[in-house]
Amino acid sequence: MLTPVAFAGLYILILAFLAHFLFWYNRVPNRGLSALLLVWSGQLYWYQPSDWYLDIATGACAFATGVLLWRLNRISASESKLLLVTGLILSWQAGLVALINLPFTIILLNLYLGMSTQVQQGYHPFWRRLRILNTRHKLPNGLAIILTTMIASIAKIFL
Repeated sequence: MLTPVAFAGLYILILAFLAHFLFWYNRVPNRGLSALLLVWSGQLYWYQPSDWYLDIATGACAFATGVLLWRLNRISASESKLLLVTGLILSWQAGLVALINLPFTIILLNLYLGMSTQVQQGYHPFWRRLRILNTRHKLPNGLAIILTTMIASIAKIFL
C-alpha cells in the first residue's frame, strides 16, 4: 500500500512545482512535464498493469480536448500539453474523477482569485502578481487543471 502513496506523493510534488511556475511565469515548463512522464513510466515498470493502453487512450482524449480548447483560445499550448500528461498519469477511473471536478474547480478558483484581489490590498509579491493577472483577465486555467490532478491522484490510491 505504500508504493501507490509514494507515486501519488511524487506526482503532487512535481505538480506543485508546475503550479508555482505557471503562476509566476504563465507557462508550464517542459522539464516538469518530462519529470511527470518519467515517474509515470517508472510506475508502469513497477506495476506492469495489463490495461496500460487505457492510460494512453485517456491521455489521447485529454490531449484532443486540450488542442480543441487551445484552438478556441481558452487555454495556452503548454496547458494542453499538461492535459496530455495529466491524462497519462491518471488511470481512466481517476481521469473520470478529474473530468467531473475540473469545471467546478475552474469556477471556484476564478471566483476565489477574483474576490481575493479586491479584499487583499497588500504589497506582497503574490498579491501584486494576482492583481496583475486579474486586471489583464489572464488567470491561468492550468492552476485548476493541476489542482484537479492532485485531487484525482489522491483518489487513484483508493480506486
